[in-house]
Amino acid sequence: MFSGTNLDEETVLAAATELIVRRGPAAKDEAARRAADLERQARWPEHALAVRVLNAVEKLLG
Repeated sequence: MFSGTNLDEETVLAAATELIVRRGPAAKDEAARRAADLERQARWPEHALAVRVLNAVEKLLG
């Protein structure tokens, strides 16, 4: 994924779109798994970014 955690919405949307292109409907599960892993590791800035990507994936998939 992208480095850094302070990304604009356009970049987050691009990451979500790329994930959907690669994984199709499974993108939602993959994004959720990534966010959960980062939460367990207490990597809060990365977790916040992963949640933003997850939300964008969910919105794009409807």
